[in-house]
Amino acid sequence: MAPATPRNFKPLPQQPRPIPIPSSPGELPAKYKPAERRVKLIIIALPVALVSSYLLYKRLVLGEEQRRLPPKKTS
Repeated sequence: MAPATPRNFKPLPQQPRPIPIPSSPGELPAKYKPAERRVKLIIIALPVALVSSYLLYKRLVLGEEQRRLPPKKTS
């Protein structure tokens, strides 16, 4: 016969599984691939967007001239 349990007994919540540690730096579980893709996109795109925005601000608001390449010398 099973031991009696009190009526107000609540089972402990199940502990979350630990995050798997990859064996090599480039190896991630499949469920992290979409997040990895988004983080890479942010790391690459954010600096480009910030610099482009700053240069455009300087040209449009502050009236700075557009930078141009010097003409090529033809011999």
